[in-house]
Parts: sequence; C-alpha cells; structure tokens
Amino acid sequence: MNLDIPKMIKLVSVILTGGKSSRMGYENKSFLKIKNKSFIEILIESLQEKSHEIIINANRDISKYKIFGYKVVSDKIGGYKGPLAGLHSALDLYKNSKEDLWFALFPTDAPIINTGIIDNFISITEKKNKVYICKIDNIIEPMFSFWSSKIFTELNEVLLKNNGYKIMTFAEEIGFDYINFKKNKKIEFFNVNDKNDYTELLSF
Repeated sequence: MNLDIPKMIKLVSVILTGGKSSRMGYENKSFLKIKNKSFIEILIESLQEKSHEIIINANRDISKYKIFGYKVVSDKIGGYKGPLAGLHSALDLYKNSKEDLWFALFPTDAPIINTGIIDNFISITEKKNKVYICKIDNIIEPMFSFWSSKIFTELNEVLLKNNGYKIMTFAEEIGFDYINFKKNKKIEFFNVNDKNDYTELLSF
C-alpha cells in the first residue's frame, strides 16, 4: 500500500482485458510489446504505486495473467457485454464489503498512462457523485473513470436486463462529474484498436 494515498480512500485499479480484440485479428493486445515489455506489464508498473489493489479482468488466457500475482476475474455476466461487465466482475468481489471503495478503470490497449489522473481524483476531497469520468485534453474518455462500490446493485440490474450498456449512459443515469486532465505527451492514453494503431504507437 502506498502511504501517499489518503487512508479514507481505498482505490482498486481494474485493468480491462476482457474484449475479443476483433479489430486486432483477435490477437490478445495485453501481450503486445513496447521495448520488450508487454502492455499489461507496463500498465501494472504504472498503477501499482497508486493503487491499494490491482484486479485484471480477462475472459481468455487466464493462466498468462495469473503469473503477475494479482487477482484475475472473468465476466460474472457472460456474453461479452463490454467494459461495464468487467467493472461488475471486480465490484462483485467486494459486494458485501462495508468499506468505502473506489474502482478505477484502465483499458489494457492504452498502456502508456499518466497516473496524474489518479492524483486528480484523490484530490477531490468531497466526492458528491458515484462516478467520475476523465476528460483528457477536452475529450471525454469513459474508459478512464472512477466508480464507487455503491453502484453495484444498479449495475448488476442494468447488465442483466441489457445486452451491453454504454458507460456514459449508465454514468448519466446514476450521476457523474468530469475530471479534467491535460496530457504531457502525445503517447499518453493512446488507444490501440488495430495493427495500424500499434504501428503508430511504436513510432512515438
């Protein structure tokens, strides 16, 4: 546990790797590499200093993820219902906890992050909303977001009733605010959807 994190906030970082990667030819993007380090390794190294815990949400290659020593959870509600299903699977581990927990989402296909967004979230002394969505360089980035554990019941109901659900739709329904952030480098938060994106990332 990092002593810089205020005791009243327990932050669980959830790395989302549960998608099919269809635009990448179904290649698992977690294990693409930058200078001999995989995307997932780079993310873990960035997040471990500012997270009380890291959870990996994965629906395949489970044994490959377990070697990192963190909890690996598959979608509790099957059918590839998107990133909210990954969040739900992490929340499910703590659904009976009485702690004030927050869960931060990070997609595995955007390996280079600036953890200053975590500092910005922690600096919100009075959290009046259940969700905080990052707005990076004035662009709304719902895949980088912070969620109170108190949303579990509502999220569970939404996923059971729908075949997938957009992050922003759910956030609007339960109440959210933005966290504004400016990138220091172009490579930060760059999302790799396909092989062309991967080539571009390597060129930075």
